[in-house]
Amino acid sequence: MNKHLIFIALACMMGLLFASCSRPSIEGTWVEPAAEGSLLGEVGFTMLENGEMVSINTGFREYKSWEKLGKQLVIRGMINGSDPHEFADTLDIISLDDKQLVLGQDGYSVTYQRK
Repeated sequence: MNKHLIFIALACMMGLLFASCSRPSIEGTWVEPAAEGSLLGEVGFTMLENGEMVSINTGFREYKSWEKLGKQLVIRGMINGSDPHEFADTLDIISLDDKQLVLGQDGYSVTYQRK
């Protein structure tokens, strides 16, 4: 009887350990809060599980796809306007949790909130 209780307790502890080690998913909708007086509202993007990306109020910059490579995020898309062209940005993932994503490049960072 005691062996069964010990086994059950160990199994429960292992389950809790694995659940606490799960990492937040980068997939989802991420936005910068709108600046006061902004006509655009929230600006950001939605990253889909299949690697596609959808822009939210990004003006001439249209996101198309994303790829996570370790602690970096590669975003590809199109700049529309008078000189349309494709782009690819490699950003550092500074931090990621269930509510916030911080991306950086060359000493500059942007904080997004999960929506």
